Amino acid sequence: MAPFAIMIHRRQFLNAAAALLVTIGILNLGSAHAATLYASTSAGGPGELYTLDPTTGAMVSHVGSLNDAFGVNYPITGLAFNPVTGVLYGSTGNAGSVDAMLVTINPLTALVTPVGFFNAGPTNSSGTPSTMADLAFDSAGNLFGIGSIGGPQLYIINPLTGQATVIGNTGLTSTTGGGLAISPGGVFFGTPTASRFGTYNSTTGAYANITNPAKPTGGGAYGALDFDGNTLYGLNVGSGSPPATALVTISPSGVVTSLGLSLDSLDAIAFVTIPEPGSLTLLILAGSLMVFRRSRKN
Repeated sequence: MAPFAIMIHRRQFLNAAAALLVTIGILNLGSAHAATLYASTSAGGPGELYTLDPTTGAMVSHVGSLNDAFGVNYPITGLAFNPVTGVLYGSTGNAGSVDAMLVTINPLTALVTPVGFFNAGPTNSSGTPSTMADLAFDSAGNLFGIGSIGGPQLYIINPLTGQATVIGNTGLTSTTGGGLAISPGGVFFGTPTASRFGTYNSTTGAYANITNPAKPTGGGAYGALDFDGNTLYGLNVGSGSPPATALVTISPSGVVTSLGLSLDSLDAIAFVTIPEPGSLTLLILAGSLMVFRRSRKN
């Protein structure tokens, strides 16, 4: 075979191989993933950041105390990863010196950086401001939260300043639990009170109840919700002191499956999804083939 014909066949082979590897890599990136489940404490204790086993609720690691650069501790009531930037955000409790703030958290070290106060408006009779009982991002990177005082209202939050703006009134007057999670399809699921699991209208803030969810701890409420893919997870925070917690999955109709008891005083959970190394390797190899093909062409 002539050298020119061999060169043509080689280029065709490299083109086909690169295209195949890119396709496989993209398919794997869309389906295969390694999800890490983070959890934080707030209910009756200082702020600590952990990773949990999503199949059992057991602790995998203690990342560290949720302190800022000056050593101030931040109990965290809500966690959410921005799907666009990958930044981990948290909402602080409202029973200390760092009340009702939006913060960012380094998931490797637990270092907290304040963003700003929510300034949601409602306060209790002692003047304590409303914080966000839970946080959730939609797929476009818009941040939402559920108010802890003045009823479990749905808020949209500016991630640059922390300012929370109420979307609408649910008609409910008190928050017990206040979990929030947004499905890949854009459905806002919530647990505004101990006896309620349902959905929020993201435009009006109206709440529609589905059922009274079962509680593996024997009581309490669902203080946190989050999705891993299409699976909705919940954190049942018990009524004791310190409160026991249990990790569960919840079906769209409200059927609860208990995965196991977890650490006491947890109040927030958030999944971060990382592509499997095999998928990344395929993409890198495909890119290398493309570079080689171009260099041969030049």
